[in-house]
Amino acid sequence: MNVLKELADKVKGQVTIKTIFGEEVYGFYWNEPAALKKIEAFEHRNKCRIPANYREFLLTSNGAIIYKSESKYEDDGYKLLGIEEMESATQEMRNDGYDIRDSWYCFIQCLFCDDVLLLDLNKEKDYIVDGDMGYPSDEWDFIHSDINTFFARLCQCNGAVYWRWK
Repeated sequence: MNVLKELADKVKGQVTIKTIFGEEVYGFYWNEPAALKKIEAFEHRNKCRIPANYREFLLTSNGAIIYKSESKYEDDGYKLLGIEEMESATQEMRNDGYDIRDSWYCFIQCLFCDDVLLLDLNKEKDYIVDGDMGYPSDEWDFIHSDINTFFARLCQCNGAVYWRWK
């Protein structure tokens, strides 16, 4: 089962989620699917392979906004980048002086801060990098997770930044 694809298929628009603090309303907004040719062109151009679960997601929704609080006082949520955005956001980070490896591509932007998550497309497992913008890029750590496990855990904790819990 691809957790992210299942989420895209089942959760749309505003959703009320019960938490220990009560009920919260979050938005889940999905884009149109990416064309397979665009994904293949990205992979050819960058000599890489997008992880199967994220590739399947892109074929379902070429990017999304998830866990966007619908409260007028909240600024949170995540922007899952589409195939074109992955390249442009990564290049923008390089232009801003971040020393990002050639095989790393930004795939999530946190809407509540400048932090990002990147995919190391040269690794076959544990390939998600925590781009904590408060630190130099050579200090960024890998999240020991694949795409499916990452999104399953993100859903279990209702969008919290669980990978930084100590």
